Amino acid sequence: MKSRLLLLPLLAACAPTHAQLFDADQRGAYLSAQVGNGHIDGSQATGHTGMRWRAFEVRAGRDLNPRIVGEDTIESRSTARIDFVYYNEGHPDNNHRDGFAFQFTYTRRFGDALTAELSVGPYTSMNTTTQGGVQIDQARRGILYSAALRYPLDWWAKGAHLRLGYNHVAMRDTFHSDALMVGIGRHFTDVPPFPETDFARSRLWLGASYGRSFTSQSGTQDANGAIFEAKQYGGKWAMSFKGIFEGDDRVRVDRRGMAAQFWFVQPLTSSWSAQAGIGPYFAENRREGNRTGVHGLITLQFERNLSENTKAYFAFHRVKTFRESNDRDLFHLGLSHAFGS
Repeated sequence: MKSRLLLLPLLAACAPTHAQLFDADQRGAYLSAQVGNGHIDGSQATGHTGMRWRAFEVRAGRDLNPRIVGEDTIESRSTARIDFVYYNEGHPDNNHRDGFAFQFTYTRRFGDALTAELSVGPYTSMNTTTQGGVQIDQARRGILYSAALRYPLDWWAKGAHLRLGYNHVAMRDTFHSDALMVGIGRHFTDVPPFPETDFARSRLWLGASYGRSFTSQSGTQDANGAIFEAKQYGGKWAMSFKGIFEGDDRVRVDRRGMAAQFWFVQPLTSSWSAQAGIGPYFAENRREGNRTGVHGLITLQFERNLSENTKAYFAFHRVKTFRESNDRDLFHLGLSHAFGS
């Protein structure tokens, strides 16, 4: 949730200028951020079931071939996208659930003032909850259904809009949730080509980031951490290797290790890109007697080109332990520099 204000400058980045015919490597892109309120209901929904206006969503998407919906350009009345979504379901009593979803999204523009969206896709979540006196990070999978209405703000930036949305999470054997969301988004139709399209000839980017780590369980302290990264790009894909120092929360986690991630890269403008990465994380936790484990690392990252050879970036990392304990969120700011021709 601490990342939401850092997303707003992305939505006001330089505007596109003209309609674009479909190009397999230059499909349109989408970015939005929303906050909202709602409630949970069903199994395990006890106490205060409201989200306390802490529901939060970020989605980044890529247009599919417009011919799927019978159109020829990415500025047509109907479009289809694949969205990567981070969704936090707020803070009801004893249920603090959030997670990541992939959704298929269909949009339809009605006149010049209104666009409607319908989205559906698998949702993997982590719920910090206490059961039988033990606090756990309960992992579940379900479906995220979404709908939205968009009102244009083209006077601000082409493709920008207000967004009024609705999210419904359906999961078996646990609670479901419903929330009304409001926020801002932007459809980028003139995305630039990928600057590096061949892994074999692309440059090596070396970077370092610094930030804060938050352990999911209560009674822990926030900690400072650092990540060192080597990364290569190949068109809309990238590969990276990381050395991670999460920091010490004084109670449960003082973890460090190595991670490998596979990335999807979506340019937004000539300066900005959105990226989603996933991969294994091999780490040792000094707060567990140097216990070593294999975890999952999921990342949502936004990059800003400062020059041809230098980038700044903001990254949100989720460390998933698969042991229902000691999951962690890492919020980092970093710089990277390219080496090679």
